[in-house]
Amino acid sequence: MTVTSERDPTAGGPLPADLAPCVLVVEDEAIVALDLQFIVEDMGLEVMGPCATVRAGLRAVGAALPSVAILDVKLPDGEVFELADRLHADRVPLIFHSGHADAKALSKRYPGAAFCPKPTTPRQIESCVTRAMEAR
Repeated sequence: MTVTSERDPTAGGPLPADLAPCVLVVEDEAIVALDLQFIVEDMGLEVMGPCATVRAGLRAVGAALPSVAILDVKLPDGEVFELADRLHADRVPLIFHSGHADAKALSKRYPGAAFCPKPTTPRQIESCVTRAMEAR
């Protein structure tokens, strides 16, 4: 796992400008996770993870705060909402990447979050990540 930024002790404060942007990837399907990792790295960004479970994602954000998070909804240890709630409270832009989620419900629960349904193209992921980075 590559981690590039220390957690802001004020929880939710901005990342220092001199740290490389970091994208948390939470995805349990290995091939999809690697694909997301390569897309993000090809954009010149650091990757935190990939994490295959909610628990692993919570451990990762306990050590560092990402600039953006790409989250699958259904994971082996449950739905991603505990992690998403924590990231949303820390004002981390969220991108939900799922084939089993309700985009309308996610938008209501997480205003400003992006939804990128599976399957998707690398260009769509890049576009979502770029918009999320600009919004941060």
